[in-house]
Amino acid sequence: MICFRWILIATLILSGFGITHAMDISVQTGLSTNWWDSDSNDRGNQTYIPVTIDGVHGDFSMQVLSAFVNTRIDPSNASKDSLTTAVDTKLNFSYAVLEKFPVDVLFGLDFNLPTGKTDLDSEERNLLLDPDLVDISRYGEGFNVNPTFTMARQEERWGIGVGFGYLWRGEYDFSDTAQNYDPGDIFNITAEGFYAFTDVWLGRIFGEMAFYGTDEMESQEYYQEGDFFLAGIGVDYFKDKWEASLSGQGIFRGKCQFQADNLQLATEDRAGYGDEFLADLTVRLALSPENALSSRLYYLMVLKNDYEENDPSFIDEKQKVSLKVSLHHQFAEDFSGRIGLEGYLLDEGRNWYHEEDREYRGMIMDIAVSKAF
Repeated sequence: MICFRWILIATLILSGFGITHAMDISVQTGLSTNWWDSDSNDRGNQTYIPVTIDGVHGDFSMQVLSAFVNTRIDPSNASKDSLTTAVDTKLNFSYAVLEKFPVDVLFGLDFNLPTGKTDLDSEERNLLLDPDLVDISRYGEGFNVNPTFTMARQEERWGIGVGFGYLWRGEYDFSDTAQNYDPGDIFNITAEGFYAFTDVWLGRIFGEMAFYGTDEMESQEYYQEGDFFLAGIGVDYFKDKWEASLSGQGIFRGKCQFQADNLQLATEDRAGYGDEFLADLTVRLALSPENALSSRLYYLMVLKNDYEENDPSFIDEKQKVSLKVSLHHQFAEDFSGRIGLEGYLLDEGRNWYHEEDREYRGMIMDIAVSKAF
């Protein structure tokens, strides 16, 4: 298969440089299945098998990540549909320079290898689902390159870091009606700071900004995403066998630009995205040296956008609440596993995916195993 051929090629390249022989390698795989239905009698499920290969040698690390996915939908007003495919393969490299300068430095170089499904037909486009409903909402892109640069400094009770990234996105055929699609590049800045108030309490602030280039279709300017801004705050607690983290964040997007009748880009009259707010609580309890229990509870709210309800561009508000519980077990020093169960409720109004209000109920079961070599 194409996906695993790219993984093999990446492994052979690393072997050719003699890197993999000196690395500590770990492989993780598993199975995740998501079932859902709605009050409009729409049902579906998505099952995928992820494969992750990590390698570390000194200050150098690499990762290969891909997955094989099957998505099925059973709409109330249409026939059943399904898609089985590999997704794109991520190839990530990083090199850390530690304790040699006043700040620690991390260089990263990430690639998106186009092993997934693109050039979608009309039926396959129906399987591009809301990313708040499924983990894998897109099946493929073009060849992307993402260099990153991060600086960080840590003292006894505080630390701060800032990162810069530039994502060059290559051209690909999005669908049978959108050929030679060239998504705009993305420049982003991230920052985080923390302060340890005591030996068990730590506070965090974090943020991100992203600036989008212009998407083109057949070399004609087509769309430009509005600028992205994220700001958040969190608090962590560590004591004996307990770990807990509570955070909250907001996401705010600027106005987008769309192609007008004269084929030139024009800024939309009102903000097409509503503000987003997320509250997230995670807890981990060590039951024994071999077993741990973790849970995650989060609440997402996306406000309606600025358009009137009778406008075709109107998107109503969305709310989601999710609770996940996982059991982790260390079978041996180099072999571990996890099993998890998650339930969620998703209530969303009219949006790009459907024209009427819907309430989804879903359940996710996932298992994972990890082996070090």
